[in-house]
Amino acid sequence: MSGWQLDIFSSWLNSHNAPWSSPLDNIIDGLCKMVFTISLSLASLFFGMHIANQISPYFHAAPPPGKLLRSVVTILAICTYAATVPAYFFLPRDYRHQATAALLFSFPGTLTRYMLSTQLNGILSTFPLGTYAANSFGTALQGTLHVLQSAATRPLGSATCTLLQGLSDGYCGCLTSVSTVAAELATFKTVGPKYRYGLATWVTGQVFLVFIFGALLWGGEIVKNRTCAFD
Repeated sequence: MSGWQLDIFSSWLNSHNAPWSSPLDNIIDGLCKMVFTISLSLASLFFGMHIANQISPYFHAAPPPGKLLRSVVTILAICTYAATVPAYFFLPRDYRHQATAALLFSFPGTLTRYMLSTQLNGILSTFPLGTYAANSFGTALQGTLHVLQSAATRPLGSATCTLLQGLSDGYCGCLTSVSTVAAELATFKTVGPKYRYGLATWVTGQVFLVFIFGALLWGGEIVKNRTCAFD
């Protein structure tokens, strides 16, 4: 969700300095990214539901996992996550920012979203407040990390850029989710809550990016197309 929001906002501003772009092209580019992503998410959800309904008569419902199985899976998950720390330091550095750095922050991002959803989603019956908070905070953080990576006055070193990219891909990527929003939209029985929730999620993210990313870009504090220096 956060990467999608930032990608749309970057299209409005033509932050990649596409030479062929005009204001109308920027608007169409942003609208296409917005509409097609949501449309594909909903289409994939409904297609999956259709397939599940077709094959479900041939499968019996599995019993809930027992305490022993849950304990084993929990221990394996902890060990797997712990292995990402040595993997970050010992695996080759040329793809550290693309894989191992993101793995370091994936679990905290997932845990944050889980805690927000379990604590807040039941407060309003027609508005998943926890998912909304996770997506809004993740988009704001994504914009902040993008600004830091594009700093005009002081280019960042490789290690700092790698950690920022890991936070962006790992933490923000696991904290936010387009698919969860699509699944929640499908649960609403009336049109009104669908539009309120969908528009509120999208508009909030774009407003955050205006103040975090857009204001600094328009003020000349960051440079278009500047990227971090990865080894």
